[in-house]
Amino acid sequence: MKRLIASFQPLFAAGILLVVLLLPILGLTPNVIRILFITFVWITASLAWNLLGGVAGQVSFGFAVFYGLGAYAAALMINAGVNPALSFVGSAAVAALASFLIGIPTFRLRGPYFAIATIGVSEAVRVVMNNISAVGGAGGLRVTERGIFHQTEHYYSGLAIAVLAVCVSLLIERSKFGLALRAIRQDEDAAADIGINPFRCKLWIHAIAAALTGVAGGVFADYAAYIHPQGVFAFSTSVTILLMPVIGGIGTIWGAVLGAAVVTIVEEQLVAVFPQVHLLLYGLLLMLIVLLEPDGLVGLLRRMLRRMHVDPSSRGPDEALWGRGRLEGREL
Repeated sequence: MKRLIASFQPLFAAGILLVVLLLPILGLTPNVIRILFITFVWITASLAWNLLGGVAGQVSFGFAVFYGLGAYAAALMINAGVNPALSFVGSAAVAALASFLIGIPTFRLRGPYFAIATIGVSEAVRVVMNNISAVGGAGGLRVTERGIFHQTEHYYSGLAIAVLAVCVSLLIERSKFGLALRAIRQDEDAAADIGINPFRCKLWIHAIAAALTGVAGGVFADYAAYIHPQGVFAFSTSVTILLMPVIGGIGTIWGAVLGAAVVTIVEEQLVAVFPQVHLLLYGLLLMLIVLLEPDGLVGLLRRMLRRMHVDPSSRGPDEALWGRGRLEGREL
């Protein structure tokens, strides 16, 4: 049964991709396309955070820095006449460079000290960007629109980066580098004893995650045509990026994807129906998920399938290293 399910997983993923590719020609409303586009952007950022926080176990509250820097880098390059696709590459490069500048000092810290340091860096960058008049300061920056706005083009740009993030995550998960990151998550000192360089591995996965997040910010800036520090650099942006894989299933690729989709759709509905108390309801929903199912929505799905005597997963990197998964009681 395991082999049968595993053989259908690539076909299932390809089928979903085909459906998503065809959705724009089915006559969807502009608002639905907008929601799907935002979902793709958040999927990319969610998968990026999951590489650092879920796979390597380094909880960061500062991913808004990379998202915002990517957005501003793309906006400035587009305004300078650079092709949007090339500007997204520039966004990735700027965010990756920033990741090294942030990671070299902060990765010498462990546990809550690293998380606190990322909060401080994020807030510092937001304050600095608020006071740089060359990029609009607190008033924000408008992106020059060249030609007619085509929502479908932005839709496929968002889909492309989401697919890229999934592919990068799959490659890392199945590589020796991915196993090294999981070993660091379990016990950094033990990983160092067997020849892994934790500091170097964390720096590189931080750079990869930052690059993907920067691309997500760049694609969003191109679509929104206006960005400002209180939006793209907001602490709430960092928290949202962190919560998506937690809700979906931290440390799992499809959990990060599912969490991003659920957060986007639920948040849209809560804001529309309960504009005054949507944050309260959103927080309650999060607490229920964390308390009742710590492994997220993917963990809930696995538990349901196991009760039906169907195991949807084969041995993954965790099982290969430790002989058991999180659902059997091991904590991150």
